Order: sequence, then C-alpha cells, then structure tokens
Amino acid sequence: MASPSTPQPDKFTEVLRENQELRDALAQLQEKSNQQAALATTFSEQLQQFLYAASHDLQEPLRGIITYAQLLDRQFAADPANHEYTAFILTGALRMRDLLQQLLVYSRAGIAKQRKVINLNVPLQMALLKLAPEIRDSGVRIIRDSLPEAIGDENEISQVFQHILNNSLKYQRSEATPEITITAEQGSGECTISLRDNGVGIDPRFCEQVLLPFKRLHGPEVPGSGLGLAICQKIVFAHQGRIRIESDGSHGTAVSFTLPI
Repeated sequence: MASPSTPQPDKFTEVLRENQELRDALAQLQEKSNQQAALATTFSEQLQQFLYAASHDLQEPLRGIITYAQLLDRQFAADPANHEYTAFILTGALRMRDLLQQLLVYSRAGIAKQRKVINLNVPLQMALLKLAPEIRDSGVRIIRDSLPEAIGDENEISQVFQHILNNSLKYQRSEATPEITITAEQGSGECTISLRDNGVGIDPRFCEQVLLPFKRLHGPEVPGSGLGLAICQKIVFAHQGRIRIESDGSHGTAVSFTLPI
C-alpha cells in the first residue's frame, strides 16, 4: 500500500505534464522574442542603409544645384533683384547640403563593433582639438576632471563629446564668462560623464525633445542641423548607455551619459 505522502501515479503524471507544458510555453515565448529581436535588428540595419544611401546619393545632384546657383549669383551680382533670388537659392542649397552631411553621419552613428576598454581622456582630448578654434574664439573656460576608463569606441565617444561641447559653445551667456565643467562618477558596472555649462539653458519641457532628430529650439540665427544630440543618443544607446539633459531654463544645461566599465 502506497504511503500517504507519496503522490498518486495519476497526480504525479499530471504535475509532469503541467511542467512540460510550462517549459514548452516558455520556449515558444523565447523563440518569439528572439524572432522579434532579429526582426528589429534587420529593420534597424535596413533603415540605416536607407538613410546612408539617401543622404549620400542626394549630394550629387545637390552639388550641381550649388554650382549653377553660384554661377547665376555671380552673373546677376549687379542686379539687386535677381541677386536676391539666386542668393536665396544658394543659401537653401548650402543648408540642404549641410543637413545631408549630418544625416550621413547620423546614419553611421553607433555602428562600431570593436569596442574595448578606453581611457575617456583620449576621446575628450580629440574633441577639444577639433573644437580648438571655437573654444579659442569664445573664450570659454574648460574645467575638467581626470576621466576614468570605460568600454567604448574612441572615435564614436569623441563624437559625443564634440557635439555636446559644440552645443554648449553655441548657447553661451553673454553676461558671464562662459564655462564648461566636465566631471565623471563611477558606479556599479558603469560610469557617468557630465558636461555642465553656464549658458542660456533649456526649457525643462524640452529637455527630452532636443534629443530627437532635427529638433531645434532656436531660429536660423543659431547655426546647426538639429542632429548633434540625436547622434549622441544613438551612439550612447549603441554602447548600452543612457543620456540625460537637465536644465531649469535659465542657469545653464547639464548633459550626462553613461558607459559600461
């Protein structure tokens, strides 16, 4: 006679069947998840290829428009009315060329696969060298900590520093000596790099929106494509990091991003 604590055969069989059904359901969910992830990766790659092809191929006919607009502009330089029209065409074509070039950069942002442990002072210095003329002309004071090591691609992280610094240089305070403070904080499995300026700031309502492509809060008097911070976000996300913008709207802006260590 079976012990009371011993499951009956039919009960034991039912438990095994339920466990097997649960394992099968989990396996199906995992398979669907893998399929969706693969589909998302394929879609992302196709979108990147489309952006690259569109931004690259459109530059050739645009070069022709710019060339002939310049010829017409010189031909009608003595005629104020016609000169105004050709100058308008040329300005628009040059603006479109700059946007296409930035779109080309955006399409390739974050695609580097050979990431390794890097000293973050190196990509920061690369960005500072590229922006040396703007830094010199603005008279900005750069206050920086010694940055730690992190996992990433030097060239891509240099782009992140360059775009954030360039934004800070554009939106300075006229009544105060411009300053940009660069700090780093190490946490569990990641480090956070922050760049804080004393510029005009951003309305808190738009701190997330400025990370979107082509989102600009200022008119044509401030140059830019509206893709700089979007490129930063694309690169940081590709590095499994996060990016955040904080501002009270009048006392500067802080941009921080995380990288794995």
